[in-house]
Amino acid sequence: MVKELLERPAVVGRGGGTFRHRFAIPDAGEAVLLFHSAASGLSWAKSGYESGTLRMEINGYYSQHIILFGGGQEVVYPRFVGTMGIGPQEVMFTFSPEGSSQAAQWLRTQQLEIDVVTQGDPRYYGVSNSPIIYGRAERQSYEMRETDTPLFAFCRFPKGGLTGREIEYFLAYSHIDKDMDPAQRLSQTGTPVVMVWSFRAALDSAGRASKNLTFQGRNHAPHTFTGDFDMMGHPVLQAVGQEGMFADKPTTPYRLCLPATEQWNEERPMAWMCNMYPWSYRIAAQELLRQAKIESPANPGSRALSDPRSYLYVHFGRKRAADSRSTPGVEVLVDVQGQSKPLSSTFGNDRWLLAESGPFATAVKLPPNTELSAIRQIRVRAVPQKRDAFQTEITGPQAAFLLDTNYLPGPMLSQVPSEQVVSLTNQSPEATIWSAGS
Repeated sequence: MVKELLERPAVVGRGGGTFRHRFAIPDAGEAVLLFHSAASGLSWAKSGYESGTLRMEINGYYSQHIILFGGGQEVVYPRFVGTMGIGPQEVMFTFSPEGSSQAAQWLRTQQLEIDVVTQGDPRYYGVSNSPIIYGRAERQSYEMRETDTPLFAFCRFPKGGLTGREIEYFLAYSHIDKDMDPAQRLSQTGTPVVMVWSFRAALDSAGRASKNLTFQGRNHAPHTFTGDFDMMGHPVLQAVGQEGMFADKPTTPYRLCLPATEQWNEERPMAWMCNMYPWSYRIAAQELLRQAKIESPANPGSRALSDPRSYLYVHFGRKRAADSRSTPGVEVLVDVQGQSKPLSSTFGNDRWLLAESGPFATAVKLPPNTELSAIRQIRVRAVPQKRDAFQTEITGPQAAFLLDTNYLPGPMLSQVPSEQVVSLTNQSPEATIWSAGS
């Protein structure tokens, strides 16, 4: 049950101010605090004005920093604080000058709620093992206040649920400084948000990470976790490098505790997790506009990165036939009114294809100011990399939308989500999966 902790908004800033609140909870469990906060006058899109940061203590001990990357627009920031027992507790937070942009003055928390996740809650195993992430400090001590900041976390049970006793964690970033070409990433993932796996473990009978502990280390390889646990069972990781990797020995003065309250069940592409946090599109787009070279106006025939609002974002299900020997990559082709030829998710570049099984998402660049009503047809085309026989079933579109003026997901294309199924084979590698008015 979510409980409100504020009687009135709490404002702290460079000029001072401390918020303290004593409270009690009726049931013991993993506690998640939800900050409904805004940083007046700031914007992730503007250098020197990116964010303001709160420093939080629980019962007199340092807990973590909360980077308010949403600027002047209120965002709900869920943060775990570990196991809490029945009885009196105290939360305190102050303005963090070292963790804030120079332009940051006042941070306003409109609401502060506590959500105690007990063992009977389906979110419990994801939250109780969520990694503590010490913030990156490659170029300055608190650099995630302005670049590559973690946005949200989620988990999955790769063996089909808790009965499989394995859990895997992912972290979504606003950007990765030394990532692949962002235009290629849009094509291959269908979102400007970068999502990487962070930690894997097998769970014991109590649902705690106990063996086969690994994390994504240098060179993006799985490394055996030999680090510490804190907050009664949460593994401790350190964000290192500029490519979304981790170490298991913390070296920086600030940490971030993002709870994996949502589970990715793999019936949808990973990009769907961003729709659980729609503001993540805005933050990722703002950092792209701030750091990347942006083509303007958008040329739908060019591979160059354009404004993220110039793309159609589409999600599909995909299933390989049991007797198929390979899984081909799939190119998405979109017919737009006024265009003489279909627009491609890969621009005909087979190196951008991902030959993987399971659902997938992509983004197709459109002409400037294209509206959903101008989209006439969506086709899917298998592009095999081998000569093996294949049969792939594509379902959808599960989602098809543009970003609005504020970089938030807009309305879905008509008749979407769809359960339409088409089969792609060597003999029939291309099929229409959506048509206007059908």
